[in-house]
Amino acid sequence: LEEDHQKNKKQPTDIEGDIVPITGNYPNVPRASVILKYIPDPDMLEVKHGEEEFTLITNDGTAVTTELCSALISRGHKVTVLTFPKDLIQPGKHKLPKGIKEVKLRDTNDATIGAAISALKGSVSQFVHLHPHLRFPLGKLGLQFEKEKGLIKSVYFLAKHLKEPLTDLAEKHRTAFLVITRMDGAMGMKNPGNISVFGGGLFGLTKCLNLEWNKVFCRGTDIAPQLNAKYTAQKIYAELYDADQCLTDTCYSHKEKRYTLLAKPMTGIKKGQEIKFSITDKSVFLVTGGARGITADCVRQMAVSFKCKFILVGRSELQTKEPEWAIGINEEKDLKRNAMEALKASGEKPLPKIVQGMVGDVMAQREIEANLAFIKEQGGQFEYVAADVTDAKALKAAIKKGSAKLGNVTGIIHGAGRLADKLIENKTEADFNAVFDMKVQGLLAVAQSVNIEDIKHVVLFSSVAGFYGNVSQTDYAIANEILNKMAHLFKKNHPNIHVVSINWGAWDSGMVSPELKKIFKENKISLVPTDEGPKAMIDQLSKVYANQQQVILGGTLPSAKAATDGPLNTFVLHRTLLESANPFLKHHVIQGNAVLPIINASTWMAQSAADLYPGFHLARAEDVKLFNGIVFDGNQQDEYLTNVEEIEKSETLIKVKVNISSDNGTKLPTNHYRSIITLTSERREAPSIALPDINSYNPVEPNASIIYEDGTLFHGDDFRGVKQILELNKEGTLLLCEHEGVDPNRQGQFPVKELNVFLTDVMYQSLLIWIRRYHDCASLPLSTEAVEIYKVLPFARPFFVSLKVISSDDFGMEADITAFDAETGQVYMISRKARVTMSKELQWA
Repeated sequence: LEEDHQKNKKQPTDIEGDIVPITGNYPNVPRASVILKYIPDPDMLEVKHGEEEFTLITNDGTAVTTELCSALISRGHKVTVLTFPKDLIQPGKHKLPKGIKEVKLRDTNDATIGAAISALKGSVSQFVHLHPHLRFPLGKLGLQFEKEKGLIKSVYFLAKHLKEPLTDLAEKHRTAFLVITRMDGAMGMKNPGNISVFGGGLFGLTKCLNLEWNKVFCRGTDIAPQLNAKYTAQKIYAELYDADQCLTDTCYSHKEKRYTLLAKPMTGIKKGQEIKFSITDKSVFLVTGGARGITADCVRQMAVSFKCKFILVGRSELQTKEPEWAIGINEEKDLKRNAMEALKASGEKPLPKIVQGMVGDVMAQREIEANLAFIKEQGGQFEYVAADVTDAKALKAAIKKGSAKLGNVTGIIHGAGRLADKLIENKTEADFNAVFDMKVQGLLAVAQSVNIEDIKHVVLFSSVAGFYGNVSQTDYAIANEILNKMAHLFKKNHPNIHVVSINWGAWDSGMVSPELKKIFKENKISLVPTDEGPKAMIDQLSKVYANQQQVILGGTLPSAKAATDGPLNTFVLHRTLLESANPFLKHHVIQGNAVLPIINASTWMAQSAADLYPGFHLARAEDVKLFNGIVFDGNQQDEYLTNVEEIEKSETLIKVKVNISSDNGTKLPTNHYRSIITLTSERREAPSIALPDINSYNPVEPNASIIYEDGTLFHGDDFRGVKQILELNKEGTLLLCEHEGVDPNRQGQFPVKELNVFLTDVMYQSLLIWIRRYHDCASLPLSTEAVEIYKVLPFARPFFVSLKVISSDDFGMEADITAFDAETGQVYMISRKARVTMSKELQWA
């Protein structure tokens, strides 16, 4: 190969890995990778159910069903179990607890499920689907397809018929729709290679329902199959009552750690950057849905970049001749008029649907012909074949025909898809089959129709509708989520193949109506430009991204927003706070005991409020007060209550009073912290501050690490972010700060979300630094009048902290503190009238 390379340096397309197209020019196509992020166990929301309300559970045939029933009954819940027909789930040997009502479905038709739900006595307040753990032998990927499709469709219909009872009851208290899978405890991302992933598509359903039913708590959770039934039931119960209504999916690994999926923004390849591919002009791509639409746009770009070959699979044969009424007519309105006249002439009624179909067929043929001509013009080769992509036998015959002319298939681009957009209550079995089969059964048919030994690239066209959910696209989201899980599974079994599922954002094309564009604009969601999207896809095929199985290209979709109509409510949250669950506390020790920083307490209050209201953002914390701090000296409580009392709410603003307390065994609880939290539906625009000229300062401490050793501060590594003390005088101080980051596992129950407790603590360290200099004593934060919140303080990025003293005496001081970006001057947070208490007797150690 190296000898050939030397001979053909002037012809790089002849050698694998040396093609360097000019790409990287797509500034309007955001790129994000999908990762697992560690999250703490949930705080539990207190929900009071009515006498006639019950939880409906589907029976997975294992001990998990029995254990979950027992867990609910022991806490005073009523339970009904729904058992599927034996062809979907075999009944297990585990008997249901006494008092459990069981409903057995004779079949899973839409009407049967609807009748079963209608016949239930009482009101369903919570629904939990337990999806079975299914495996397949090597080479039998589709073995569980029919069974899982039947189960998925059943849950789809259950959602349809549970919509009314769940949403009606949600006017009184929170109701829930939960899906539990037992794939790998990582939502399919850590598949060992033999676990069926079709059930993972149900996460797409719950994410869509979360948008369609804004008062119902909807979530998907994947729990590792190695975890025992009792533990699994405990975690399901915890998820059912999780107070965080912003999370849409979670999982528990075999190590019992909890994670969620996160889209992590990343930069794309720079324009002109030298990149390598394993695609040449000899590569042959099988493309479903590739003759029209966005898939065709990407194929065109591939023809430009690689001059490769394509077997394009279409639904129907290419027409060699247009109907006479369309010949020479280009304008759509003229085509419609001619089609109407042609129908009249033939004695048929020119119904709008028929006319539109006739014109659509003509325009589709023209688009296909134009795309094929473009491929040829660019030096690529193609063979168009007509086949039903869901029919493996017909597809294999069509591919054989194309391969006879172009060679064996070396790559797959599965871009075929259908839409049937409707709210869940209006969906039909025909809708589900049309959308689901094209994506999922089509992929299985493709996999059965090629020689896997020849394949070097697999590209699946998924959608952000699967990753984020979208209104009216439950079936589409289910199908696309399955493609995402399949990409990880496929890569595990074929590590040398470049596999990627591209979760496309909405394209700025004819499929996006003016009305939809308006919605996207209102939600500040960018569309994928038709000239940039294909370039982003080309770069995704480079060796740079060879190990990225799931990527998001383009903008997100409108997110869920909390309902703000109805009366003012009070929420009660239960938290078990343990020193062992919060490793960072070892870096915040005073006089030998770990102490919860007041910054953590204020973040606890603020984040608890934010988690209750999807679509709203932290804007302000007022009247933040400390009553009884939490010291881990062996006498502390483990259980705490967080009361969130609504003061006012509207579509744009929510204000709540938050109080943290614990039960000390007396009549009155012990109050620990209190604050007033304001959330807004739009993030406030951050003000900017003129950047100080660092070179003009003679730093008081050019290397501020000394202040963490000489008694000025007591903080350990997790809180050591002050890098330089640039200025320190009676009026205040200016600090240059930065922290590389705290491992998510060390963040414990205070993960960085809308607030970064670790860097906020660094911000407030300015108070202690100033007091040590001018009063030579230790001090502790006591209260804050108000905190203006604009953006999350970021790790691994320098920022300034400016402290301005308002007043000071021998007992305490008060100051304003501002944290702002060291490169842009943009403000992150402003703390107004932060107060501390100080004492000569107070010692850190």
